[in-house]
Amino acid sequence: MAQAKYPVKSLAKALRLLDALGRSDSGTSIAALSKELKMGKSTIHRLLATLREFDLVWFDPSTSNYSLGTRILRWNDLLVRQNLVIRHGWPILRELVQACHETASLAVLEGTEVMFIARCESTQRLRMSEAVGSRNPAHCTALGKAILAALSEKEFLKVYDGTESLKAVTPNSITSRDKLWDHLRKVQQEGVAYDFEENVSGGVCIGTAVRNHTGNVVAGMSLSMPTQRLRGDILITLKEHLLRAASRLSAELGYSGDAATSSSSDGHRRADRAPEPTAV
Repeated sequence: MAQAKYPVKSLAKALRLLDALGRSDSGTSIAALSKELKMGKSTIHRLLATLREFDLVWFDPSTSNYSLGTRILRWNDLLVRQNLVIRHGWPILRELVQACHETASLAVLEGTEVMFIARCESTQRLRMSEAVGSRNPAHCTALGKAILAALSEKEFLKVYDGTESLKAVTPNSITSRDKLWDHLRKVQQEGVAYDFEENVSGGVCIGTAVRNHTGNVVAGMSLSMPTQRLRGDILITLKEHLLRAASRLSAELGYSGDAATSSSSDGHRRADRAPEPTAV
């Protein structure tokens, strides 16, 4: 996440407070917030009082807990309407889940991380999902690798400037910048990226890039599933559905190139075998 050059401390505290409230399912108390954020209770109380004036925070008198307010919901609606990727992507994600019965997501690259901007969960009891707004290291996720694969070597090195070693989220994670670059060349040829328990143990993900009218990659789209359902030709089927969905979203964003079609055709030509987990 980019650091502000001239941060406003009170605003930064208020934003951290809102973020903490967003992680609580049933609201939280001033005492709990004070402990988590390492702020004085009087500071927390003043910030909450101000945020309540703008409907950003709601107080439950029956429990004395605070939670996010109704203005957040209005902002969420505005975000969906203003962000073309989310607005056009959401119905496509929903149809993708209906077809594949696995969780579908959209994410964007921010620095060396991917941030999830939309998600449609599988209806199956055992499923993989990431909360909208959450972040993961790009090198460990299919979404992130699909986006990174579209970068030139110069752009890639700029993203990982000064970084030789990468964080191992699981034992399967790629931990070398050079190995990641070599891996991304294969992703570029395949048209999709795979995450075989590189970000979450017991989870498999397949991702591909979404382009806009300029041909630039603006997001990644993925399907995620537990390893228990990884059998037969399931990855081949998921790949075909995912490429069609991403191609459709790219077209709705104005992309008229044939890259997605070519990747899909390559997928059909290689449809005699499922990919194996990448050894790292």
